[in-house]
Amino acid sequence: MKKTLIGAIVLIAALAMTGCGNNNEKKEKKEKKVKEKTEKVEAQAEKPQLPNRLLIIVDPQVDFTTGSLATKNGPAAMDYLAKALKEGAWKNYGWIIVTQDEHPANHCSFVEQGGDFPPHCVLGTDGQKVYPALQTVLSDILRDIPNIHYMQKGNLPEKEEFSIFQNAQCGEKLRAVIADQKFEGIDICGIATDYCVYETTKDLMAFYPANQIRIVTNCLAAVDESDTKLADLMKENGIKGIEF
Repeated sequence: MKKTLIGAIVLIAALAMTGCGNNNEKKEKKEKKVKEKTEKVEAQAEKPQLPNRLLIIVDPQVDFTTGSLATKNGPAAMDYLAKALKEGAWKNYGWIIVTQDEHPANHCSFVEQGGDFPPHCVLGTDGQKVYPALQTVLSDILRDIPNIHYMQKGNLPEKEEFSIFQNAQCGEKLRAVIADQKFEGIDICGIATDYCVYETTKDLMAFYPANQIRIVTNCLAAVDESDTKLADLMKENGIKGIEF
């Protein structure tokens, strides 16, 4: 009888300990879930609520800054843009689109093919890449503004495309993004003022309100600094200029 009683007590104690173990395990799991949820909420709270604006950076490429078709103010303009974004100008935008020429070696715009320009931004060359100082900053801020996208144009040998909207594939994608996001404003900067920036702005105006477009005037570089096409377009259509 005594042995039976002792056995029963041991069994009850063992079961109690097992129950405690399960309870502790459940408690630990619950605490872990609470901690993970708290950390997730805190991480989200740390990220700023970005404005519903789009920045289009037109062709900030090596060949247009220091390469075969370098613009006089290209390096200075892109260095300033990189500095401005690094210091917080990116917080004004929920989206950044970077356009790039991406030419085949036999592109129609090249002098050898009867065009007006030396070979530039050829696919696979260093000249086609984004200006290094700017690319470094864009890579750094990607963790804070995930909607940074690169779009290419001029990839058909027989077709010139000064504007991203003139490229069938990427133009359609960007129009869809603009329609879907319903941006409260779109800002434009880049290279070259008298070619691709001008054409991009003009094409954007065809389907987006001109009074919601702004040009970042201190982040531009032109082939011909005396050209007034973009300035005239801005004046005629009420497009504002801003500075970073």
